[in-house]
Amino acid sequence: MKSILFSTFIFSTIIGSIYGRIVNFSLITFGSQVTVTIGDNVVQLNPVDNFSRVFSVSATCPDEAFQYTYTVDGNLEGFTRTLPAGELSTHNEFFGRQETISPLKDLGYPADKPQWVRSLGKTETFDDSYIPTVILDSGSREYFINGNDTYTLGRFTIILKDSIFTETNVPTKAQNRYEDKFQWRIKLQNKLNKRKVFKFRASPNDPVFYRQCLYADVIRAIGNPVHNQIIVRAYLDDGTPIGLFVMIEVTASNSFIKSQFYGNENSGKIHAPKELGYSLDCGMGTDFVPGGDYSAIKFEEGQSSERFGLLSSAMDALDTNDAEAVKQFSKEWFDVDIFLKFMAMEYLTAHWDSYWMLETNFVLYDDPLESGNGKYKFYFIDQDYDLTFGLNIPEELNTVGNDFPTQSYKDLVNANLQLNQSVKTNRVAIDKFLKQGVTVQMFENHLIDIVKHVFNPVALGRRIEEYNRRYASEIEWDYSIERLHIGADPLKTRYVWNYNDYLENLESTPKLSTPWGLKQWIDMRAESVAAEFGFEWDAVPLEPAPKVIPEDTSVKDDDDDDSKSNASSSKIEMNLSIMFITLTFIIFELFI
Repeated sequence: MKSILFSTFIFSTIIGSIYGRIVNFSLITFGSQVTVTIGDNVVQLNPVDNFSRVFSVSATCPDEAFQYTYTVDGNLEGFTRTLPAGELSTHNEFFGRQETISPLKDLGYPADKPQWVRSLGKTETFDDSYIPTVILDSGSREYFINGNDTYTLGRFTIILKDSIFTETNVPTKAQNRYEDKFQWRIKLQNKLNKRKVFKFRASPNDPVFYRQCLYADVIRAIGNPVHNQIIVRAYLDDGTPIGLFVMIEVTASNSFIKSQFYGNENSGKIHAPKELGYSLDCGMGTDFVPGGDYSAIKFEEGQSSERFGLLSSAMDALDTNDAEAVKQFSKEWFDVDIFLKFMAMEYLTAHWDSYWMLETNFVLYDDPLESGNGKYKFYFIDQDYDLTFGLNIPEELNTVGNDFPTQSYKDLVNANLQLNQSVKTNRVAIDKFLKQGVTVQMFENHLIDIVKHVFNPVALGRRIEEYNRRYASEIEWDYSIERLHIGADPLKTRYVWNYNDYLENLESTPKLSTPWGLKQWIDMRAESVAAEFGFEWDAVPLEPAPKVIPEDTSVKDDDDDDSKSNASSSKIEMNLSIMFITLTFIIFELFI
């Protein structure tokens, strides 16, 4: 392998100066005969393995920018691609998709606001300049037809921008099987860029599809810990489409905790303590009641809800009128600012399937590096953002109809929140922090900042336009394919959208799951908050501020990937071998 690399480098240097550059072409396709046309030259691509559907070849190309086209089984794509000067790879392109790499303009926040810099970052897995492709073995077809509760996939493969990851015998679990396109999750044996547990969210309630993505975007922009995400296409390996999904890290997992709390984005390393804290997955009915019923909390074997009880008692004893006491509580027990920013977003988006409105879907993690002397420093992280921006708001919560987005947060603070028999009429942490004391002003300051800089028609509007530019054609594809599974629960609403539903609900046309369009909701909510507190939002979107990431001086990585994909390795070796043969042939031609 090393001799091939060395020889390729030497030959590339010689030949590059004579003929141009050596470019690697990679194409994802479900055909069998694949070629690339470069000027007058037609070059055949070969499969890199027998499962990923990636075809590849290395070829000598001009130094200047040049055009090329792919043909699969005699069919042209219908457009011409251009490779800029200096590029040596096309990356893993998808047949029929015009843009392979297309960075999205992101959300900004003032540079003087706290940043969350403990995360490993997106890595190649969550690089949203690229749309990954998931390939599942065709032997798993029955799983995607029947939607069994649990199943073992014969093979899971994901094609990223420049690599392929594959694993066999991957356990999976289905959720929301009453919808045609259901949600599923996997747990890998080997790490994919240091992560092992992923969920593929289907967004069945959302005609726009990416409301939940926008929620996470805002959370990340305002400096809170949050799962990473990427929009992916999924297929069986015979080309049968499964659908478009939002692939996310599972928040209630050690995989997420390690990458989100102990990573370094610059070095790509993780330095987690030997013993992690407790990651508590809080289900419906969980609240900060001293000595309360904590039976809805899920935790790892060997853990318990005892620390949650200690936190609840400390919160109960806190005097929120004492600014110094609040500061100390935030340092020793519970990051109050992060919690209040999450509550601001739950209010702004009507994220009713989480803590404030349903006592559910949040994670609490206590960091052992910040804990001691019988005190446990917890971080609040809400999750499951699919019922946001006005989707499926319960009638018990919405008592004012279409005017709901214009309500003040104070209306929600004082509302009867017993939406069902599993939850109480009030929320302990809301009563504690939003009804009195210095924490009310803290919350309002966060709320104003979020609307002024992010949650408004200008900043979030730009992000939506970027999503529309990048993903509209993907959503059109998703809404046009035939589903393998058909939801059949008569007690559940089955949502079936078309591309026109997407276009209409992006603006202001109501649909079965919501009376409001996405942009309409943002307009109404932002205008209401701005009027209540007397401010104007930024006329021009802020750009993301540079992250101030601590220097990583350790040479050790405490969380090395425990296995590299055989597919990735074989692909690299195959491409280098092809390049070596090509270069040898050219040199042979030079000297005869």
